[in-house]
Amino acid sequence: MDWKVLLNNKWIAMLLLAIAFALIYNPFTKFPYTFCIIIAVILLFTYLQDKNLKSLNFKKIGFSEIKIIIICYLTLELSMDFIFQPLVSRIFNEPADYSSFKILEGNPKMYLKWLFNMWISAAIGEELLFRGFAFSQLKRVFGEKKILLVVLSAILFSLPHLYQGISGLVMTFLFGLTFGFIYLKFKNIWINIIIHGLIDTVFLTLSYYGLTDFYSGFNIIF
Repeated sequence: MDWKVLLNNKWIAMLLLAIAFALIYNPFTKFPYTFCIIIAVILLFTYLQDKNLKSLNFKKIGFSEIKIIIICYLTLELSMDFIFQPLVSRIFNEPADYSSFKILEGNPKMYLKWLFNMWISAAIGEELLFRGFAFSQLKRVFGEKKILLVVLSAILFSLPHLYQGISGLVMTFLFGLTFGFIYLKFKNIWINIIIHGLIDTVFLTLSYYGLTDFYSGFNIIF
């Protein structure tokens, strides 16, 4: 039996993606160790399928990529914070629920711990799962239907954020769409990882200073 052919079957690809996604909810590990396991599983599955990790798009970061990262980060941060976040909050008549991050307020030790864990779990782990791995598996299932890949990966990305309420879920979906298009355009997972990490660093820093109301404080402009 040709195991490589079998592992690249569309149904097996869907199963492998489902396994990696389901690990988010496994009862045996917690943040950040859950995504450490997911990262390891993704690397293993990808290697078994391709005998390399090229489909995850670990490409070099040079000066051109740094410029892309800065432009994409600033555009995404400013548009989400000042336009989409307050608009979504107004539409659903509720701000996103960030109460679970209150424990960071004024606690430097907790802040630094969460910051480190975030870069491992959210920046690296989530981008590998919801962009690198999801795109490679969904492409085996649906082919080169690029918009469909972006939308499906954004849906998968948003589901684990249900705890943030409807507004938080919608915002995460919008972030997922944007991250998906960035990945589709530049095909470099490191660009996604760094942009994601920078955005979450700002969020955790605002949480540390007790300023998460910032995200709902611009409703007045609408």
